[in-house]
Amino acid sequence: REDRLSQLDLRIAKTVRIGGARLQASVDIFNVFNASTILLTNPNYGPQFLRPLEVLPGRFFKIGAQFDF
Repeated sequence: REDRLSQLDLRIAKTVRIGGARLQASVDIFNVFNASTILLTNPNYGPQFLRPLEVLPGRFFKIGAQFDF
């Protein structure tokens, strides 16, 4: 058995009213602790048995904004 998946994602958002409009800005952080959990291994017996095929993607950020009027 492989390790359990442990990933922490965060979102920070701020809403500002500008007259009759609304602006919402946000920052998303995925995989905050930069875990490298194995998601998929090779199940076929041979020299590559249990070789990691897929690993949790590294930490990354996303910046966004939404403007409603």
